[in-house]
Amino acid sequence: MRGSPIWLVLSLVLCSLLSMQAIIGEEIFLEWHVAEDNNIKPISVDQPVITINGKFPGPLLNASTNDNIHVNVFNDMDQYPVLITWNGIQQRHNSWQDGVSGTNCAIQPGTNWTYEFQLKDQIGSFFYFPSLYFEKAGGGFGPIQVNNRVVVQPPFAEPDGDFNLLIGDWYEDSFEVIGDKLGHEGYKNTPNIMLMNGKGSYLDPKAKSNESFTVQQGKTYRLRISNVGSEWSYNFRIQNHSMVLVETEGSYTNQITLDSLDVHMGQSYSVLVTAHQDTAHYYIVATAKMANSTQLQTLEVVAVLHYENSTKPANGPLPNGPDPFDVNFSISQARSIRLNLTTGAARPNPQGSFNVSNVTLSQTFVLQNSVNKKNGMINYAINNVSYVTPQTPLKLADYYLNGGAGVYELDKFPANSSLPETVYGTFVVSGEHKGWLEIVFKNELKVMDSWHLDGFGFFVVGYGSGNWTPKSRRTYNLYDPVVRSTVQVYPKGWTAVYVYLDNPGMWNLRSQNLKHWFLGQELYIRVYDSDPNPAKEYLPPKTLLYCGNVQAPPPTPPPSPNPVPAPPASAATITTIKRQWVHIIVTIFVVLII
Repeated sequence: MRGSPIWLVLSLVLCSLLSMQAIIGEEIFLEWHVAEDNNIKPISVDQPVITINGKFPGPLLNASTNDNIHVNVFNDMDQYPVLITWNGIQQRHNSWQDGVSGTNCAIQPGTNWTYEFQLKDQIGSFFYFPSLYFEKAGGGFGPIQVNNRVVVQPPFAEPDGDFNLLIGDWYEDSFEVIGDKLGHEGYKNTPNIMLMNGKGSYLDPKAKSNESFTVQQGKTYRLRISNVGSEWSYNFRIQNHSMVLVETEGSYTNQITLDSLDVHMGQSYSVLVTAHQDTAHYYIVATAKMANSTQLQTLEVVAVLHYENSTKPANGPLPNGPDPFDVNFSISQARSIRLNLTTGAARPNPQGSFNVSNVTLSQTFVLQNSVNKKNGMINYAINNVSYVTPQTPLKLADYYLNGGAGVYELDKFPANSSLPETVYGTFVVSGEHKGWLEIVFKNELKVMDSWHLDGFGFFVVGYGSGNWTPKSRRTYNLYDPVVRSTVQVYPKGWTAVYVYLDNPGMWNLRSQNLKHWFLGQELYIRVYDSDPNPAKEYLPPKTLLYCGNVQAPPPTPPPSPNPVPAPPASAATITTIKRQWVHIIVTIFVVLII
């Protein structure tokens, strides 16, 4: 650039540094206090509700791609340990922060621990929730919103507003009662109430409060809809308004217009809604799937879309949805949700640059759910293996105890067929690092099921009814499969996904049906990279909690009086140094301009 004006050179340098800053991300520090509140009473029943910073649902985690998150979680509950898991956040190279029993020791009452993770190469709508002791049925959940970097525009105009709708079922019994009964005597009741953002139905006279969203006529709004419930899928619709589906769990979709949307356990969607009707109030409705007419009397939550300055209340019949038992409608809608191949998301390059139509599969798991009894107690299983949670987190045992040391059994799980009888134990399967894994989920039960794998996204390639066989691959959609973190499996049906195992760690695969998960329907996949480079998989955090068979190492001895060479900088240290240089050079640039 010899001969170029100094201001031009410095401008180019500044642009490069700002791009680097965007890639590194901002530092976001949060302090959360998890507690129980007996006064909220969302359904006018005396029961403890789990709050975060006094809120139910908890506060929004609002950040952008590549931001670095620090959440200091204080457990202010009286007797229950807590872990927070980040549903759909992939924790790249960092399963130490995943917040489930297989990766972390619990945060005990009266103590705190700080989660530290990067929202690496992700955008979209997600949510967090407590993962231990059936606590999710008592609250503790909240929304996660990961915004695009400035250099990557969403494939739609900036909406005029953004709303989070956390909708899910709710029990009349407390999470404490349910968890205790499930572990000791069994519990057969199902959730029989539906809540939206922790509030009851607009049409329920017993509801303490109901949800309302204020909009302006002619403007367009983004609704981020999540199913935070324990058992029921639901159908969502808005009176006299259609919805344009644009995103699901970090993937921009081809935009399709819908009158109603099925949202299954653990799933999140973004839809655009334009307030194009006369100024009035309109019903927002979510009703349970696979529920009979008696159950639907309470498994229905109604909120209000309130046009600004309207004095006309919502009236007329509620908007009709599909028959709750119409599985064909649900499968057809699921197949219509496709990945937008032409737009960027977390990065400028198109989402469709990862073409799964020509990949070579390295492994196939065929996983079938089942329910069984042992000593009169109901348990759930995968391929007739019911998971038993050990006292020592699997990740700690894997790292510190020479590959498990009796905590778990590696590669003894029957990954392609069911055992003749139920086995109870702690099993881990190996996933080939940077290999393509095909997982076929088979649902032999008469209820909806959902599956989630931490650390990765599912390329959803097929849905079907009846039995899956290798010939079923002929029906796969390999051109533009939607990518999502949670996939539904229909009663007496199957769902097939592809997963690219490029994220080393110990990762939880689970049913999102809370009772199924609590009673054994989970598995861990160990993706191992022998390269010790911490950029491939991060070393344990310095603040790591220890428990079970892994005790805290002795404290570091005092420094030697003789100087020793400095150790190589870690990946985190290098990032900090880069960030410091960014600020220094930007400051110099500003001084020169002045």
